[in-house]
Amino acid sequence: MRLPSWLSWYKKPEYRDIREYAEGINSGRRAMSPVGRGTSIPSRLKLDRILENKTCSPMSLYDFYMYLKYIEFSAENLEFYMWYKNYEAAYAKGLAMVDEKSYGSTDNVSQSGSSETSLKHPNHAGTAHSETDDEDTEAAKETLARISQLISADALCSSKAGCARPIKAADLEAGATTPVGSTKTGPVTRSELDTVIDLFLVPGAEKELNLPPALRQQAIADLHVSSHPSALKPVADHIYGLLRNCSHRNFVRLGVGNGTFETICAATMLGIVCTVAGFIVIFSRGFAPYRGAHSRWETFAAWPLWWLGLSLILSGLRGSCFFLLLFSRRQPLPWERFDDSESKVTNSNTGFFRIFKRLMIFDRKLRVKEKHLRRLQQKIVMQSLFGGAVFATAGVLLFIFLPMWSETL
Repeated sequence: MRLPSWLSWYKKPEYRDIREYAEGINSGRRAMSPVGRGTSIPSRLKLDRILENKTCSPMSLYDFYMYLKYIEFSAENLEFYMWYKNYEAAYAKGLAMVDEKSYGSTDNVSQSGSSETSLKHPNHAGTAHSETDDEDTEAAKETLARISQLISADALCSSKAGCARPIKAADLEAGATTPVGSTKTGPVTRSELDTVIDLFLVPGAEKELNLPPALRQQAIADLHVSSHPSALKPVADHIYGLLRNCSHRNFVRLGVGNGTFETICAATMLGIVCTVAGFIVIFSRGFAPYRGAHSRWETFAAWPLWWLGLSLILSGLRGSCFFLLLFSRRQPLPWERFDDSESKVTNSNTGFFRIFKRLMIFDRKLRVKEKHLRRLQQKIVMQSLFGGAVFATAGVLLFIFLPMWSETL
């Protein structure tokens, strides 16, 4: 007999600092975590589905990008990985317009692997730049524009049309707003590949990836003699591991939370007040005006207070507001409060007034479009109500047999 899914207790994923995690791997202090089993993240919200753009707001690919950009500050990982998957697909379809000629012998690459010049410009090793700074900037913009097409807010998720968020001005740094699906491929030139190297792989680059030195040097050396996607596959696998083991779990941890910090604190405090009120009711009936003045059955007067109180507390401990969960509504998530056009939080109020405005009763409420997230939030509601009922029942059974009621004297 299979138990209902809501009985499988949801535990909020543990937070991981991506920089500490990456540095631990780069230094050899720890290995990349394997694909975990029994994780609390539902299969329909796994990283692969997000990368394939099969999820909706607030768990869409664009939401994931905005989280990485403004909360975790590691957007370059997703930008590179999405570009690589597009390049891999384009190469397989014969759309990669690249030149397979060698840009230097393997021996020369190995001898100059530690050279800063060869690392920064693998396609021009031992020679001066043949392009001007303006040309480099234009190439970088074109490459970022291609990447932005894969992540932009108006790229409709493939599972359900119309679930993506409306496009905003300057949604991505490249500013592209052409609706393109996440699996769409296009021709890739060798010049674009070289630009990606300069953007993501070169030490000190604008969007330098956090890679082990050996992996970085090997990738650049391989790209020195070949344009095949296999040269970048170890890098892509490493970045995927960081996205899966750090960024994605942190993203789900925040995404499931449907209220602001202020709202969750207010709801949790209300739960604590209700729970304490339940104990006050018990002791006031048991000892006032004197012990044995009331019937033991008055213990049940505390049951609703304990039930509601612990339900609110259990929801708050998992980062959610109980009342919002009941109606499948949410407040704007942290990354949704940023405006790319100004690169700042849209709510400019400060101090007490800002905190006051971010409470649930004053802040705007949004519908949870991702159905699997709604199911997870409903599961949290059911579990919170069940946990509150168990606690309230246990409390009543404990106090009902204490010798402070009239029937025991």
